[in-house]
Amino acid sequence: MEKQKKNLAAIDVGTNSIHLVIAEVIPDSGRFKVLDREKEMVRLGSGSTDMKYLSEGAMDRALQALHRFKIIADSLRAPVRAVATSAVREALNQDEFIRQVRTETGIKLEIASGFEEARLIHLGVLQALAVFKKTHLMVDIGGGSTEFLIGHQRRILYSNSLKIGAVRLTQRFFNGQKTSAKSIRECERYVRGMLNPIRRSAKRQRYEIAVGSSGTIMNIAGIIRLRRDGEEEGSLNNFTFSRDELFETVEEIVEAERPEDRLKIDGLDPARADIIVAGAIILEQVFRELGIRTMTVSEYALREGIIFDTIEKLHRKKRSNHLHDLRYSNVRHLAESLHFEKAHSQQVAKLALKIFDETVS
Repeated sequence: MEKQKKNLAAIDVGTNSIHLVIAEVIPDSGRFKVLDREKEMVRLGSGSTDMKYLSEGAMDRALQALHRFKIIADSLRAPVRAVATSAVREALNQDEFIRQVRTETGIKLEIASGFEEARLIHLGVLQALAVFKKTHLMVDIGGGSTEFLIGHQRRILYSNSLKIGAVRLTQRFFNGQKTSAKSIRECERYVRGMLNPIRRSAKRQRYEIAVGSSGTIMNIAGIIRLRRDGEEEGSLNNFTFSRDELFETVEEIVEAERPEDRLKIDGLDPARADIIVAGAIILEQVFRELGIRTMTVSEYALREGIIFDTIEKLHRKKRSNHLHDLRYSNVRHLAESLHFEKAHSQQVAKLALKIFDETVS
């Protein structure tokens, strides 16, 4: 008899957009099928170049989107897990926003660190692409930050989150809407400087394939595919584009000085017309600084990673063979990067588990 299927809902509360994915899950298999997707561009991180405060208007837009998403999830009897990223984790008034979300929508909002965000995106990518056996570089450009991860099988070899995102850099360098040669050069120089630690680590940890995910990369890949193949519709998952194709596309984007000029670019998402220049510059500099020749697109990212992570935590008695130690490996990797005292830490963990086992009722 087939195990009872269950639904789960994952909400990604990003700097630029809020995404909802509802999936049907067969607990013991760990497989899921997406039932519904929703997206609202709320610009939660807008209004401040340093992204230290969430504005009242941004919070109101986010609350409206979350309320609507909760109604959709409830209609499909899907418990909600919501994770917030850069804009909320940096905001000094995050507690106020979290409280409002809980009070007005019933959603308990988790705040992901940059490392945790990269880990969850990595989980999503591993479900979308056959890269598990290859050493892979993952790049995810968001509104407020860009996540980098180098992984192989269950191991995360390197992970970092940089405060460079399409919304953040637009507000810093192109807030007047119109771009100039000077503002573009300044933005490029800034991104190159921020990428220094990633460049050094990428040289030490050689990778076989570069993977890109989320809005900026998806939209640029869509523009490239339309130019190359004339295809505008259909899945972009596993689509690969070259360095030359990217540079040609970025050149066209940055030459369009105003958002209305960029709307003439075939395949460009109109909702990204004002922030695509910053996002394109980030991606171009990543290619240049890390020596990337080609990049493969993953349609799965943070929200799908949330679904899989939730399956592991709540619905599966036995974890899948290929990802069963991923969370433990991530914790070990973080500890090693901080030069932890291994023997002491293991003894503390052993004693903590013993105390828990002896006191649990």
